[in-house]
Amino acid sequence: MRQLPSGYRLICSGILIPVLLILYFKGHSKVNDSQNQTSGIRIEINDIIPESRVVINVPTGVYAQSQRETRVIFYALPNGNSIEQTEGRVPISEEEWRYDIQHIAAQTRFLRENDSRYNYVVALLESKTKAWTSHAATFNNSGELYKALIDTVRCLLNNNFNAYARASNQRVILASHSGGGRFLFNYISAVDTIPEYIERIIFIDSNYGYETDLHKNKLAEWLKSRNGRLEVFAYVDTTVIINGKPIVSSKGGTGYRSRLMAEDLKSAGTALVFEADTLFKTYKGASAEILIKENPDGRIYHTVLVERNGLIHGVLSGSPLQEKSYTFWGERAYERYIVKP
Repeated sequence: MRQLPSGYRLICSGILIPVLLILYFKGHSKVNDSQNQTSGIRIEINDIIPESRVVINVPTGVYAQSQRETRVIFYALPNGNSIEQTEGRVPISEEEWRYDIQHIAAQTRFLRENDSRYNYVVALLESKTKAWTSHAATFNNSGELYKALIDTVRCLLNNNFNAYARASNQRVILASHSGGGRFLFNYISAVDTIPEYIERIIFIDSNYGYETDLHKNKLAEWLKSRNGRLEVFAYVDTTVIINGKPIVSSKGGTGYRSRLMAEDLKSAGTALVFEADTLFKTYKGASAEILIKENPDGRIYHTVLVERNGLIHGVLSGSPLQEKSYTFWGERAYERYIVKP
């Protein structure tokens, strides 16, 4: 068994950060050999910015090769979930349902094993209030804080995993679910232009906060001039009725916001083609894909959009690996990578 320090401190861009390293060594969890090889090293950092918690999972062995570029996925958590629940595992009781609805750790393992073009790092971002919406409301400079968080994690990777994750080798993906979209939108609002090292932005039923005046032009410019790609997955949530009342207003849900994003981007010059069938309304183009799940029966698909290979598709859509070894809205392609407690 390899022994690691229980904790240490490192300096990154002048910031002294307490870091806890946890290695998923053989026998740590009840997983098979493939899972052990794809599980990587887990790094936990508290309070990079006030009231935040970050867990970074970095690859090892054949999944951390210096000749490949490294995709760094920043995943802003949904409201109410902890990082451990978002990582996922096999639940041991019905009360542990939150551990079985996203499986970002297993989806990351799938990406590592099935996409040999890149190394994959995932950074899970949690507000200690369990909601980035309330965190953003607490701090007037939240956008600047979120920029600092991302820059610090990138610096940490550059300084400590330079062989394959130096800053010049990083391709950043910003992803979110539910209230995690507030983190992404406030970040976008805080930057003058979306940086060129951000190659993808993924909203998984998390674009409630989209505003034309604040976000349209920055997203359109990034898609046009910086070779970025936008992925948006939502559903028609205006048909959902609970206790006799709709869960969202006619313009407050992600279905409406996604249509608004699509029309805004089209008006700003982003080429998108509209298609529709019984499952999805779709806006597709070379640089963007916006999928809106039809919902005539008023079902809640909020977490299902993640569970049914949502992160995998958000990362691979538009590439030669799109829908290879997985299907968006299909069965869990990552089932064998889910760990047991």
